[in-house]
Amino acid sequence: MASTSDLSPAERQRFITNWLAEKPNISVSDIVRRFSVSEVTARHDLISLESEGKLRRVRGGAVSLSRSNAISYPEERINVQVEAKEAIAATAATLVDDGDVLVIDIGTTAFYFTKALMDKRDITIITGDLAIANYASFNLPNASVVLLGGSVRKGHLYLAGALTLDCMSKLHADKAFVSADGFHPDHGFTVEHDFSAMIKSMYLTNSNQGYMMVDQGKFNKTSFYQSAQIDDLDGIIVDGDNEGIMTAAIESSRSHPKLYFAK
Repeated sequence: MASTSDLSPAERQRFITNWLAEKPNISVSDIVRRFSVSEVTARHDLISLESEGKLRRVRGGAVSLSRSNAISYPEERINVQVEAKEAIAATAATLVDDGDVLVIDIGTTAFYFTKALMDKRDITIITGDLAIANYASFNLPNASVVLLGGSVRKGHLYLAGALTLDCMSKLHADKAFVSADGFHPDHGFTVEHDFSAMIKSMYLTNSNQGYMMVDQGKFNKTSFYQSAQIDDLDGIIVDGDNEGIMTAAIESSRSHPKLYFAK
């Protein structure tokens, strides 16, 4: 690849497109060094290419669209309550600081949360979710990914079993972000499977702060296994609380975790 400031913008942008075909991401500083242009010019190239649908800009550079998100959730799962999940995820992402070590749960809400971390720098993501690990590795150039070990659960995209629990038992995070299948004031947060309950509990235990992401459509619903109680959490992110169910539960708890309403 040529390294010269004599190339026209179109030629330079063609080189950048080819470059992204070989690697999942590129930084502004890469372009500055390669073509001997200013940061302003480099950013303008990325803006032009993004407008043409050839890449996605992130803080400090861009990521390839053609190589991103090769693993995805089944459409019938990821298209449920999309607006609520995206709003919850965006609000949860505001609780993440640059440099944080995060444990991210499995599932579609957690996946949207991961997508909302695009502008965070020097974070580490611990997860047992294959789709999340794949997305982060290709689309979050400022994040390191730690994938827990274990067996892939049939028909799903996450790791489970004794090996997963053993891996997580050796790790510690700044913040854990988990979800649930239901919440009832008498039963706490519940999930469908015993392993999910065990690993979510460990996520919270092995983190300095724990946050629950749950939409109000799951309020007053109970699944099989309790995964967390109100007092296990530092914060709960919801899309609303029209009947005051979560607000009342927090007020009657011992620890009174903060309730965040998604915007």
